[in-house]
Amino acid sequence: MSQNTDTNEQMRQQFLEKLGSLPQSCALNVQVLERYETDEFTRERISYTASPGVDVPAYLLIPRHRQSERLPAVLCIHQHNDEFHIGKSEPAGLAGSANMFYALELCRRGYVTLVPDLEAFEERQAVAEDVQRWQQTNEDVLSGENYERFLNMHYYLMGSTLQARYVWDLARAVDVLVSRPEVDAERIGTIGHSLGGQEVCWVLLFDRRIKAGVCSCGVSTFAAIQRNGINHNFAAYAPGLLTVGDIDALISTIAPTPLMMTAGAQDWIFPVDGVRYIAQQAGEAYKKQGAPDAFRLREFAGGHGFPDEVRAEAYQWLDRWLRHE
Repeated sequence: MSQNTDTNEQMRQQFLEKLGSLPQSCALNVQVLERYETDEFTRERISYTASPGVDVPAYLLIPRHRQSERLPAVLCIHQHNDEFHIGKSEPAGLAGSANMFYALELCRRGYVTLVPDLEAFEERQAVAEDVQRWQQTNEDVLSGENYERFLNMHYYLMGSTLQARYVWDLARAVDVLVSRPEVDAERIGTIGHSLGGQEVCWVLLFDRRIKAGVCSCGVSTFAAIQRNGINHNFAAYAPGLLTVGDIDALISTIAPTPLMMTAGAQDWIFPVDGVRYIAQQAGEAYKKQGAPDAFRLREFAGGHGFPDEVRAEAYQWLDRWLRHE
């Protein structure tokens, strides 16, 4: 093991320690709740048990006309966009913006895709029993951003973070993919936009089984974000994170796992100068790891989005590393 690899692993562990305590593991207990067939693919609405008492709903999309017994797979992570009523349904192509249908588009491209709900979104908003109890003493029912904040503070009180919950649930989603007979466990990637892009970076750091990723408009340096007075989703923050390093150091620690970042030059919530600094530092880190071609920044003219031509390049990136095209 080289000195660069040793240093990377040490830095990786330091970042992961800032997540706080992790949930307990348990049997995966995958349940197929619904199945929908088209000429192109099968879509299953499933649930899996991420930790005791925590079932995660997800959509699994499987191409129907497979050219091989086992296919590459992509863990698809939904955006935030303050749309807590939409989570997994958007990448699956069932709601929201067509520019976010990447789980559906990648399935049509020949990938098995899995998209779970992150906590506080879609089927993982506050449960009815809690809402009824809160209504007895509280005029303001916790929903949307208030519920997200409530969850974050709860995890802080428990010595953990919302980010720890997210990355754990996503790693358990990788367990689901590995368990599927249609999936080649050596060819698993991940993609996400905005909050989803942020989570791509964390899950690549956390779970080395993932071989390639695409982070769409998901990060800038906290130096730039704080300078510009920008608030982000609660999972972006972990106590003491900057005592280890800013996001440029976190991304550099992912090396040599292939990573493509996309960024809009006019994306005001992720300052582009911070994104460029991340790319500069990460590019050097990937070179030191002997993988200069395994990192790429795709900057485009525009704001916080995932336009057609950028998604096409993102899919080509995944093809390169997971299908070796």
